[in-house]
Amino acid sequence: MSIDRLPVELFHCILDNLNTETIIFSVGYVCRLFRSFVNSYDRYIFNLTLVSKSNFYLLCRLINPVNVISLTLSNEERTSNQIDLFILLVRLRQFTRLISINLIDINEYQLNFILKRINLNFLTSFSFTIKKYDDRRIKTTNNLLTSIITQINFRKIEFNLTNDRLWKISWPYNCSIQYLIINEDITMENIFKILQSSPHLNKIILKQKFSKIIKNLSQISRYNICFRQLTSLTMEKVNINIDELESFLLLTPSIVYLKLISEQGMFDGKRWEQFIEKNLLHLNKFQFYFDYWDPVTKTLEDLQLIITSFRTPFWIEYKKWFVICACDIKRSTTVSLYSIPICKNFLTYDIELHKNSLVTYNTTIDNYQFIDNHVNYL
Repeated sequence: MSIDRLPVELFHCILDNLNTETIIFSVGYVCRLFRSFVNSYDRYIFNLTLVSKSNFYLLCRLINPVNVISLTLSNEERTSNQIDLFILLVRLRQFTRLISINLIDINEYQLNFILKRINLNFLTSFSFTIKKYDDRRIKTTNNLLTSIITQINFRKIEFNLTNDRLWKISWPYNCSIQYLIINEDITMENIFKILQSSPHLNKIILKQKFSKIIKNLSQISRYNICFRQLTSLTMEKVNINIDELESFLLLTPSIVYLKLISEQGMFDGKRWEQFIEKNLLHLNKFQFYFDYWDPVTKTLEDLQLIITSFRTPFWIEYKKWFVICACDIKRSTTVSLYSIPICKNFLTYDIELHKNSLVTYNTTIDNYQFIDNHVNYL
C-alpha cells in the first residue's frame, strides 16, 4: 500500500505514541502529507515541563488549543514562571476539549485564573500542587474544585490541600471519582467525608504521614463503617505502630492490593498472616518496605528468626509473597524487611559501605548470602 493511501485514523494512532515536540518539529516536516496528518491530529498530550524554553514559545504559538486533550504545567525550579508565561502566550478559553490537567507548584491566583477560563466539562483527571496559598481566594478555589468533582465523568484527583481547605469543599453525593492521591496530611474526618460521598472510589494513595488519621479512628468506629468500595490502598509514610495500622485496615475489608512503606518494626510474619486471613480475605498482592532502627545490635540469629516467620506455606505456597530481611550487621542496627520486587521508589545504597557486611536472608534460600558488586547505582 502506498503511504498516501494510509488511513488518517491509523496515522493518528501512531502519533498517539509520540510526544508533542516530535510530532510538531519532526513528523510535520517530513512531507506535505505528514504535515496534513499532523494538522488534523486532535489528541495532543501537552506536557510543557519537559521542553526547552525556545520550544516552549514555539509550541504555544503553533499548537491549536482545541486539539489538546491533556495539559501539564509547572512552576518548579527548572521551569520557574512557566505558568505565567503560558497564560500570556495562549488563549485559555480555546482549550475546550481537555480531559486531563496537571498543575505543579502553582500559585493559588494562577489556579483560579486558569480554571475560570478553561472548559472543564470533559475533565476526567485533575492534579495540582499549590505552592503559594492566598487566603483571599479560598471561596473561589473551593467553588472551582467543587464544580470539577461534580462532573459526571470525573474519575481521578490528586492534591495537596490543607485539612481546613479540604473540609470546606462540598463533595457531591454519589461523586464519580475512582482514584484519589493525597499529598498532604489529612484527618480521618476528611477521608470519611470523601469516602462517604464516593461509592466508586476504589483506589487511594496516601503520601503523607499517618498519625493525624489514626487519632480520629475512635470517633469513626462508633458508626460501624467500612469502606468496602476500596480495593487498592497505598500508604507511603506509615509512622504508626502495628496495632494502630490494623485498626485502620479493619475499615478496608475489600482491598485486593496493599502497599506499605514504614520505619516501624512490623516484622512479625505470623501476625500479618493471621490478620490477613481473618480480615483481608480478598488481598492478593501485598507490597511493603519496612526500615527499623533498633539500638540493640542484631545477630545473624535475630535476622533468621525474623525471616522464618515469613517462610510458612501461607507466604510461600498460597500467596507466593517472597520477602527479604537485610541488615548491615557490622556498621548499623537498622533492619530492612521488604517484599520482592522492591516497591520503594528511591533507595540510598552505598556499595563500599555494604559490600562486605550487608547480610540478607530471603524466604526462598535457607542460608544467608552477601551482596556482591553487581549493583552499581541506585
